[in-house]
Amino acid sequence: MEKKGVRSIARDNTEFRNTVKLAKQGDKNSMDEILNLFAYDIEYLSKYIMLPREDAIQSLKAELISIICNQI
Repeated sequence: MEKKGVRSIARDNTEFRNTVKLAKQGDKNSMDEILNLFAYDIEYLSKYIMLPREDAIQSLKAELISIICNQI
């Protein structure tokens, strides 16, 4: 595994913060970027929710959007 330097991590963090900020302001492309970033985790977690797979994925996405939009 390649080690990331402190500057690289800070840059990634800053880029993610900017993406979240834009998503909170209503930028649909930024929200899609965040959902795509968490797509693997959403798919994985949907296996453990006692709902049909599509409903579980939709619920997780809705909750993530809610967290982003209501974040202080």
